[in-house]
Amino acid sequence: MIRNTFVKKFGESQAIKIEYAAMSHKNGINDRNYGKDRFKWALLICIGYECISKYRDYHGITIPYKKLKKWIVDNARLDLHDGDCDYISLAAGIYNEFMPKKQVRKVTIERAK
Repeated sequence: MIRNTFVKKFGESQAIKIEYAAMSHKNGINDRNYGKDRFKWALLICIGYECISKYRDYHGITIPYKKLKKWIVDNARLDLHDGDCDYISLAAGIYNEFMPKKQVRKVTIERAK
């Protein structure tokens, strides 16, 4: 689970702050299915409702935004989330910049002799 990796990097208290922030935005649509990894759901909700950016102080999230965003891109694998999210943010493309960077495979073609 990604929560354990998050806690090792940023601490238990910050994980709880993200979870509480996400829970404050439950609305019966974005929380019908948390998916296999509930912390990924919490991250997606916090991204969509700007809890980790614009409203970070209100929620007590002290991790610098750029550092947290980089960690999410590098570690969270939000593209593999199998539950709900903030569907308006999804439709607006807000999650795109939080997805893992695509790896370009280098393909070589050998010429036939």
